[in-house]
Amino acid sequence: MTDGLSTKESIAPPRQRIAMFMVLVAAFTVVALVSGIAYFSLLYGATVTTEKMLHDRTHRLVEDEVRRIKELLDPIAAQLDLFAILAGAQHIERVSSEGLAEALSLAVVRMPGVAMAEFQGVDRHIHRVVRMPDGSYLYDDTVQAEHSLYLLEGRLWQAGPRVFWSPPLWSSEIGQTVIKVGVPIESADGALAGAFEVTVAIGELSRRISEATDGGAGVYFILVDRNKVLAHHRLIDPRGLDLSVVTPLPVIDGVNDVVLAAIWSKPAPSMWFDPDVHDLGHVAEVQGKKWLFVHQPVAGYGPSPWLVGRYFPIGEVTSTISNLASGAMVGAATLIFAFLLATFVSLRVGRLIGTITLAAKAIGRLELDQVHYQPSRVREIDDAGYSLDRARAALRWFGAYVPKGLIPRIMEAGEAGLPSQKELVTVMFTDIVQFSDETRGLAGDEVVELLNEHFTLLHTCIERECGVVDKYIGDAVMAVWGGISGPSDHADAAVRAALDIVRTVQDNNVTRRCAGKRPVRIRVGIHTGPVVAGNIGSIGRVNYTVVGDSVNVAQHLEQTGKEFMAISDEVIVLVSADTVAALQEHSLISLFQGATVFRFGKTDSEAVEYFRLPLV
Repeated sequence: MTDGLSTKESIAPPRQRIAMFMVLVAAFTVVALVSGIAYFSLLYGATVTTEKMLHDRTHRLVEDEVRRIKELLDPIAAQLDLFAILAGAQHIERVSSEGLAEALSLAVVRMPGVAMAEFQGVDRHIHRVVRMPDGSYLYDDTVQAEHSLYLLEGRLWQAGPRVFWSPPLWSSEIGQTVIKVGVPIESADGALAGAFEVTVAIGELSRRISEATDGGAGVYFILVDRNKVLAHHRLIDPRGLDLSVVTPLPVIDGVNDVVLAAIWSKPAPSMWFDPDVHDLGHVAEVQGKKWLFVHQPVAGYGPSPWLVGRYFPIGEVTSTISNLASGAMVGAATLIFAFLLATFVSLRVGRLIGTITLAAKAIGRLELDQVHYQPSRVREIDDAGYSLDRARAALRWFGAYVPKGLIPRIMEAGEAGLPSQKELVTVMFTDIVQFSDETRGLAGDEVVELLNEHFTLLHTCIERECGVVDKYIGDAVMAVWGGISGPSDHADAAVRAALDIVRTVQDNNVTRRCAGKRPVRIRVGIHTGPVVAGNIGSIGRVNYTVVGDSVNVAQHLEQTGKEFMAISDEVIVLVSADTVAALQEHSLISLFQGATVFRFGKTDSEAVEYFRLPLV
């Protein structure tokens, strides 16, 4: 017989169902994805902003260096131009040597980056003031055989800017390479009266840009013609570099700086910077370490443009982005861990809910013996599991009072399917012979033990044939076959159950005799007929049972067994002719062929025919 739940499920339309584990994993995954997208979007924005800030900061380092150079050199040009205007207005040819010395000394004092100032007239008379290492000033007045200034050769000031910047030159007076800045001085009639020039030593220029280093690992430099070093911390004191008139500047591999020497090597790839950082510079790899070169061309301070720049370890620039990358990795690892943890929690919760579901299904199938409850630290799940186990225990006790075979039939039919109605059923009554006399000398618990053992044996036989124990009446049993979704061959099932009862009682009596106990003798009556089946009782307590003459006939047959039962009989079974007529199984029908027909009843219309079941 199929139980009620399986029938309901077969009738209900199919639905797509998803496991709780998948629902929880999907929910956690959506949360993790949303969080991850938000996190990485924020991280991407921060990375882009940081990269832009790094590029701007790196570019600004070079711009700051260019600004410092201009702050050093532009005032010199401005002062020279102003001096030329003042000197021309005062008719420089009439100024005395003492006046020229005072003017030149004043120029050196006002221009800290200047190592020497001089005036050269058209008569090749030179007035010179030199700043000494101890801070004092030396005045020199001499006549040279040839002009020393380019300004006086070919009247260059007429074709170019008023202030002239010479290329790097070796100066024997200073003892190092210098840059001369000159301006022509015109007489009152507009003729060339001479030239005023100052000298900037590359050592002073190198010292000024080296002081600009902001504490990082970078090195500032100025290159001329790409491979000649104009300013570098090694040129603060250029001794030992073999500089001369022929070689006024060292080449990039001549200043003992392996990083600077590799400035024009093949650009190296970088995670955060392109090998060619456009107008910013480029990345080079030196001895397995990457360096970022940033540089900017500056014109206007000589015949060739200067390349002002700085180099530093790329890690010094990218440390902020690296921290962001590390944060991204930590964030990604956290998201992965959160996803794995969510999966684990989903598995655990899904397994616990699955256990509760299995328990609920087992209860629905009335499988009440197995305990499904497993304690959980999740309060709601623990409460649900505990409540289901309590319900299982309650139903188990309920099943002890309600016929177990009847429960699934009631569940299948539902409350609306249990109206009181006439049914064709087969009813069995059993009773223990002389029960009161047999148990008179027994203690109360012994009587209960005897009844429980006896009822268990009969109950097993009845249920084995799909019968329902309707009730226990003292030492009697009332069982029913048929009715609500009962077997259609209910008469056959009742007779088979009676034969099984006979064998079971006989076997049990053998055991009782061996244990020194008295055998149990019973009478059985079986009748098939119409009854009224339904819920009968009060509003607060009902009992699904059958009533009617058929029930009375079955009980009367059981009582009639007293007339046929001999002292040696352990079981006697009387079966009504109506039950025999309803039999379908040939082997059962053959048991009654040729058997004696008995009758009881006051009138012919009320007479009931019955047979005594032959026992093997």
